[in-house]
Amino acid sequence: MSLTKSLAPDEKIKAGKLGTSLWKAGAGIAAVFLGISVILGSMQGDHWKRFLYAYVIGWTYIFTICLGALWLVMLHHIARGRWATAVRRIAEVVSCAFPIVFIAGLGFVIPLLAGYQDLYYWAHHDAHDPILNHHLHHKLSWLSPGFFSIRYAIYGVVLWLIARYFNNKSREQDESGDPKLSEQMRVASAPAMILFSIVTCMVAFDVLMSMAPKWYSTIYGVNFWGSAMVGGFAALALLILGIQRSGRLVHSITPEHYHDVGKWMFAFTFFWAYTAFSQFMLQWYGNMPEETVWYKYRLFGEWQWVSIAMLVGFWAFPFVFLMSRWTKRIVPSLVFFAVWQLVFHWLDLYWNVMPQYDWEIVTRGNVTLNAGPLMGNIAYHHVGFSPVDVTVWIGLVGVLLVGIGRNLKGNLIPTKDPTLPMSLSHEVM
Repeated sequence: MSLTKSLAPDEKIKAGKLGTSLWKAGAGIAAVFLGISVILGSMQGDHWKRFLYAYVIGWTYIFTICLGALWLVMLHHIARGRWATAVRRIAEVVSCAFPIVFIAGLGFVIPLLAGYQDLYYWAHHDAHDPILNHHLHHKLSWLSPGFFSIRYAIYGVVLWLIARYFNNKSREQDESGDPKLSEQMRVASAPAMILFSIVTCMVAFDVLMSMAPKWYSTIYGVNFWGSAMVGGFAALALLILGIQRSGRLVHSITPEHYHDVGKWMFAFTFFWAYTAFSQFMLQWYGNMPEETVWYKYRLFGEWQWVSIAMLVGFWAFPFVFLMSRWTKRIVPSLVFFAVWQLVFHWLDLYWNVMPQYDWEIVTRGNVTLNAGPLMGNIAYHHVGFSPVDVTVWIGLVGVLLVGIGRNLKGNLIPTKDPTLPMSLSHEVM
C-alpha cells in the first residue's frame, strides 16, 4: 500500500452553492425558533429570566462547537499531524463562525449592561449587601456588568483572530503551494494554543461558573473544555457526513478519518468524566460548605435524576460502545453516537446552569432580600424543563449554521498542503 495518494480526478472539492444553502437554512431555523422563543419567553411571567438562562446555555453550546474545531486545527499544526489534513479545512470553516457566535451572545450581554439583574446574581443590587454576601464582596469588582462585557469582547476578538489567521494561511497555501506556510502555522500554533487555553477557561469562569458566584472550582475550566471537545468532534463528524452526502469529498474522506474523529470523541468522553469526577471527589471529600453546596443541589431532590442521566448517558453508554473499533468505523453507528453526544453535551450545559435558576428570598427585619442561587430547601429547587429551553437551543444552532455557511466556500480541502497525500492514504492501525 502506497504511503501517499493523490486527489481522485473526479473528486468534487469546491463548496459551490453548499455554503449558501446552509446559511439560508440556518437563517430560517434561527428566525423561526428564536421568534418562537421570544413569544414563549414573554409568556413565562418571570421577567425574561427563563429565556435568558436558556439563551446562555444555547450560546455556550454553539460556542463550544467552534472551540472544538479551532483546537483540532491548532493541534494538527503543533503536532505536525497527518491524518486530519483531509478534514482540517472543514474544522477551519467551523472555527471561523466565531464572529457571528459572539454577536449572537450579545443577546444576554446587552440586557446585563442595560441593568438586568435576574440572570447573574452578582449583577443584582442585593449581592452588594455586606452582611448577606460577605464571601462575595471581594469578587464584585471583577464580576461587574461593565467589566464582564469588556472581557467578553476581548475573548471574541482573540478567538476570531486566531481562527482567521489559520484559515487565511491555509487558503493562501491553496493558491501559492508554498510549504513554508505550513511551518509558519506550526510556529504560530504554540502561542495560539496558550491564548486559546486561557480564553477557554476565562469564558467558562465568567459565563457559567459565575452563575453560582459564591462557589468556585479551579478545575471547572478544564472540565468545560473536555465537554466542548466532545461536542466539537461530534459536530465535525456530522458536518463531514453532510458534505459527503452532497457529493463532495467522497473519495478524500474515508472510514479511516471517521475512525479518528470517533477516537477523539471517545477520548474526550473519558476525559470529561475524569475531570468531572476529580472536581466532585475533591470538593465532596473536603466537605467545605462553600464548595459542596454546588453538588448538594444536584445530588438530591429532582436534580439527582438529571445527574444520573448525565453519568449514564454522557459517559457510561457512549464510553462502552465507542471503545469498539467498528463502532467508530461504521459511519451510521458513529453518526448515532455523534448525535447522542451532542444532545448530552447540551444536557451537560443545562445541568451546569439551570440549578442556579431558583433564587432564595430572605427577610431581615422588615427588609426583603434576594440571597441568590443554591440557597434554601432543596425540595423547592425544580428541574422544570420548559419548551423555551429547547427552542432557544435550536434557534442558536441555526445561528451557528449561518456562521458556518457564510465561510463554507472555495476549496473544502487544503489542496496544496504538503501532508495531504499522506492524509488521503491514511489508515488506522
